[in-house]
Amino acid sequence: MEDDDRELLGAWRAGERARGNQLFQRHIRAVSRFFRTKVPDAAEDLTQQTFLALANDPARLDGAIVFRAYLFGVARNMLLMHLRGKSRAQARFDPLTASARDAGAGPARIVARAQQHQVLATALQQLPVDYQVALELHYFEGLAIAEISDVLERPVGTIKSLLSRGRELLRAQLEHLASSAELLTSLGNELDRWIRSLPDALRDPI
Repeated sequence: MEDDDRELLGAWRAGERARGNQLFQRHIRAVSRFFRTKVPDAAEDLTQQTFLALANDPARLDGAIVFRAYLFGVARNMLLMHLRGKSRAQARFDPLTASARDAGAGPARIVARAQQHQVLATALQQLPVDYQVALELHYFEGLAIAEISDVLERPVGTIKSLLSRGRELLRAQLEHLASSAELLTSLGNELDRWIRSLPDALRDPI
């Protein structure tokens, strides 16, 4: 599929709209989800902008980069431009210290299946952006550490630290947000499972 994605992208950039639509349909859910957990009110527009950027970028895709890492790298750049535009302190917006909620993003929209999902989505959105991105690419999309490194343009060692520290920050947020000891225990004992199941609880307009 990796070679096929690259082939589809090349054909799209050469003007074959049907091949572009095929690529779009293949990845739109993942890209939409990427934005809906962070900036739900702008998710649709940013998803469209990400694919337009893919189509219009004249640069040749580096053969060393996995296509999905390249795709999420473009999405992250769109996200940061959006958040910096919303932030009152645009020049100082730092994805290692500021969250989407800090920039005024609305809450992630969750289908009410389990209270754990609502609390977890809220906690994730309150993490600094790059911690949230790293955790979600790892748990939601199954990207390898080296691929997340390409997305965030940071060394592999830094990504390992982001994931480790991100889990610590997430647990701290959960302790603050959980409405009962039972809820906190449920999340704490099976945190990985709850994170991996969260995408199914997100409102999906696609």
